[in-house]
Amino acid sequence: MLWTPRAAPIHLVSWVREDVDRAWAALVCFSLGAIALAGSATHVLHVGAYPHVQVQGWMVWTVAGSLEVLAAYAAWEVRRRSGWNQVIPALVFAMALAFIVLANLAAANQNSWAATLPWAEAFAVAPPLSFFSVAAIAETRSWTRPSRPRRAHSRRPHTNERPSSGRSRGTPELQLPIDADDASRNLAVSSSEPDTQPTSTPGKLVLQPGESRSESIARWVQEGHSRRSILAAGSSFFAVSGSTMKRELLKHRQPPDHAA
Repeated sequence: MLWTPRAAPIHLVSWVREDVDRAWAALVCFSLGAIALAGSATHVLHVGAYPHVQVQGWMVWTVAGSLEVLAAYAAWEVRRRSGWNQVIPALVFAMALAFIVLANLAAANQNSWAATLPWAEAFAVAPPLSFFSVAAIAETRSWTRPSRPRRAHSRRPHTNERPSSGRSRGTPELQLPIDADDASRNLAVSSSEPDTQPTSTPGKLVLQPGESRSESIARWVQEGHSRRSILAAGSSFFAVSGSTMKRELLKHRQPPDHAA
């Protein structure tokens, strides 16, 4: 439902029904605020009527009303802001509150120290200061403190860190897959040298020069080596995963003989 003058009572009733406690608190705050505003403004009117001030008529009403409302508006802006954005409304609230408190103290006794303050000058500058304060609050809603430029510091490597596998920490290691044909080709090239010996492991699994992966696994199976030693040696020689070696080993394993 759109907000229209005719629908205003309906919206008000629905708002009260939705949250009765909140509506009651708003009513109490509004009533107390109106009573306090009337009493404080009356004290300001009394100060304006002093013989050494002589500010009367609509001018004294503008000062009395604008300062009260300005203090409430500045307090609301301080509450809804955060950080450095609260500076301007906080200063406006402090100045308006000081004027109101001193004016009420001066209204209590005409011979008090507060009554001897230059109230004629204060009443003269109050309207323009109120206007510029409202403008400053409105213009600084999106105001933020400029950040200082940061220097670009080059991070030096920590000397207490141990290098791992010849590469810097945090750098992913690039692993390239090695094919069986490449491994056999490299072994064939190395076998052309006169001092090249067959590669072996502590389990005495020998890799003959020029022999492919499939041929080596078949020969190891025929020689009767254990499955664990073949898997370990194959992964070391041919740089393949354990699952690849298991598949190769299943191809060359002879199925057990079954009785007829």
